[in-house]
Amino acid sequence: MSKLSRRNFIKLSGLTPCLFIVNPLNKMSTLLADKKSEHLNLLFLPEDIPELRRRLELPLFKKFWEEMLNADMKNDRKFLEQGIEFNNQLYHLPRIDDILQREAFVYVMTGDKERGKFARLALQKILQFKKWDYYLEAKRFVIGLQRAPYITQSIVITYEWISDLLSKEDKQQVFKQLPEKGCEPCYRSLYGMLHPDKVVGWGFDPETSFQEELDMSNWPRLLSKTNLRAVPLSGLGLGSLFLKRKDKRVDRWMEVVKKSYDEFVGLYEKDGSYPEGTGYCDYASEQLILLLEILQKQTGEDWSNAINWEGVMDFFLMTRMPTNQHPDGHVNFGDGSEGFGSDIGFWVARKYKDGISQYAAIHHSAKHKIFSVIWYDPKIEEKKPQANWFYRHFDIDWVITTTGFEKEDFLVAMRSGGPANHEHADRNSVILKCYSENLLVDNWHPPYNHVHPAWTLRTSPAHNTVLIDGKGHQYHDGMEGTNASLALAKVVKETKTDNYAIVTSDATQAYQLVNENVKNVNRTLLTMPKEKFIVVVDCLNTKNNAADFKARWFIDNEDKNGEIKIDGKKFIFSRPYAKLVGCCEGSRGVKLSKDNFSVPEEYGIYPYLDVAAEKSDSKVVLITAAIALNKNESIPSLEIVSNGVNWIVNTNRGGQAIKVIITMEKLMPKLLVE
Repeated sequence: MSKLSRRNFIKLSGLTPCLFIVNPLNKMSTLLADKKSEHLNLLFLPEDIPELRRRLELPLFKKFWEEMLNADMKNDRKFLEQGIEFNNQLYHLPRIDDILQREAFVYVMTGDKERGKFARLALQKILQFKKWDYYLEAKRFVIGLQRAPYITQSIVITYEWISDLLSKEDKQQVFKQLPEKGCEPCYRSLYGMLHPDKVVGWGFDPETSFQEELDMSNWPRLLSKTNLRAVPLSGLGLGSLFLKRKDKRVDRWMEVVKKSYDEFVGLYEKDGSYPEGTGYCDYASEQLILLLEILQKQTGEDWSNAINWEGVMDFFLMTRMPTNQHPDGHVNFGDGSEGFGSDIGFWVARKYKDGISQYAAIHHSAKHKIFSVIWYDPKIEEKKPQANWFYRHFDIDWVITTTGFEKEDFLVAMRSGGPANHEHADRNSVILKCYSENLLVDNWHPPYNHVHPAWTLRTSPAHNTVLIDGKGHQYHDGMEGTNASLALAKVVKETKTDNYAIVTSDATQAYQLVNENVKNVNRTLLTMPKEKFIVVVDCLNTKNNAADFKARWFIDNEDKNGEIKIDGKKFIFSRPYAKLVGCCEGSRGVKLSKDNFSVPEEYGIYPYLDVAAEKSDSKVVLITAAIALNKNESIPSLEIVSNGVNWIVNTNRGGQAIKVIITMEKLMPKLLVE
């Protein structure tokens, strides 16, 4: 969707450490011990508090808890008292929401009344907003997509934590406003996704401070297959469970929650992979888990098994791609570049007694959250996956080969598969990282707004894929946001041995959508992870006319330290701690050239290498072979030769000789590794 859905705008943490650290954990509190009927004990019981305090004293949560305790209260208070714009739901509501959750949790864990009063102030400011979201149905009724659901969740969760500090009027306002500003807007958005034909029209509220040129006429259909559906789903579910019999609409709300959940879980594949990528999988999953946890506690109903949660954690772990530039990086096909929070991992580990999820959450999550502490079970023994290297062909048709989950590890990924929200025009794109550097890179998080000068970074020419007559495959114009295109690629052949993996992906349909002359276009990727060696074979067959054919490769230059050197048919991609050396060949000869992608320099410099066939033809094969080296390694021998029938790739790294024989069979190649 538009930039309004970007995770950076969803939850603004803004936790700035002060110069001192206090630890009031040993102040005993009985805040929840006197719970009466108004308290639901949604996430933990009063008797659980001592154990939660012990967890907060663990080294695992030390940094998280210090940031919570030592938040910049002075700056936050100035914002709450002087800085709020009550029509700025995009930025200001999330910041207040973050303050409310943080301060309420600190209060219930420490008994520090000043922190509790600060949480109350944040709640009072939320209640002063006329609307909790910035979209309207039929130019009149608020629909909840992100802000209203988040505010609903936060009020539901924190109400019992600070209820002893709330006045009678505060409580009356919560129960008056929550159904109208929170639940009903969430209901409208979910109902619209279930029944898009009944939607009169969605659009921006003219009173909100945020406006953007977008065509929302198809949003009810588009959003139903995106992470944004999970947010009102969770918000409305929690609001309904909180209000129980206090509102006659609760049954109607829960009916649409269940129907929406049953439809939404179909986005998760059977193996747990998720088409929008890791960042948005994390976003959707944390919403669902919060609902699932509280639903089961309150009603005994368990909806969780509709999703392969252990598979979700495998997806998170196997796509982990940390580098110096992106310590929490994940395979960043499309916009899904971010990692996962430990709250999901700890919840899965506890629920399924899964040691791998525990390992992933402890060692490879991006950050800890309040729910991480609540769901962490120290009795679950972590289990690190063991293998010389890992291979995953996920059900979403992404292919990952990796030696592990640390910065130094080697990872290669190829993006086959179908359309998805937050995708780019990247079918058959290949990315590679090793020795803490991105060496073949999908440039990180281009703008969401289609009128932005750097929006073209989302198109095929900005990716490590092929161009036919200078053009990539089909993509949309961005008028409806970052929604799915029509382009499809599909893995059609794969081989895995103890030493290598070979995968062929066919992207013919994606290119035929814009070029009727294309008969077939496919990419075959050979990966030898222990040798950090790859061979890429790109094949084009046209129906009638000869075509120009080239493969494009980008080096990471986010910090201006990426460099490309060309020597005839050989190249070197250099980064501060690693390099990628390679050579190229083709059926119609090859010519190597380099350039920078055409966007204004203020939005970055994106160097790329083009491996182009010297002559147009109706049948063209391009070969790229490359080895990843650390910065101090000498360059090994590497060549591609032809015997008139086959191409032969030869290399020798540290005395290890490798020969790859490439033979064309009809439309795609056959690779034999010796």
